Amino acid sequence: MELVEASAFAMWVKESSTAYVAVLAFHTIGLAFLVGISGAIAMRILGVARGIPLQPMEDFMPLMFAGAAINVFTGLVLIVLYPTNYLTEPTIYVKLAAIAVAVVVLRRLKAVVFDSPLDAEEVAQQAPIRVLAVAMMVSWVVATVAGRVMAYTMPTKIQTAIAALVFLALGFGMVHLAGRRLGLLDEARAAQGS
Repeated sequence: MELVEASAFAMWVKESSTAYVAVLAFHTIGLAFLVGISGAIAMRILGVARGIPLQPMEDFMPLMFAGAAINVFTGLVLIVLYPTNYLTEPTIYVKLAAIAVAVVVLRRLKAVVFDSPLDAEEVAQQAPIRVLAVAMMVSWVVATVAGRVMAYTMPTKIQTAIAALVFLALGFGMVHLAGRRLGLLDEARAAQGS
């Protein structure tokens, strides 16, 4: 691992503030495309923004997969820079496990919702599909938080994880309430129209 960390490429990236910042920036951009788009699809499956049709959201998937490719490449570069630190850090394995779960769930959602001959809206209403959407969102939150706290000490990691869980619970609670409120508004409009 020391040989990789001391390689010419690793030293160049570490010593060049521009290269290192570019790697971090592209990792963040890839994350935004991957997690942002898959999160939007999951939120739509969970009933947020029901006025937006679900099926056309499939058109964003190539951009999401491009974000995934960017993240794989930049993530490997970041590991090459400090393998003795990252590969001995348990948090990276939590992050990688959460990413693996999110990707498996995402592929399953794509197959069931978008690649199915059935109507995407009808499929998305099924309880198992909604559970998959929640599982994917939770996995992305875990991966993001784990990636962010890798540089911190254990007490800070624990505090950050607790704060993230509280934020996640509040966020899901607000989304649930907003979804119910929007559902009630839709029902009221339908009742007035009939």
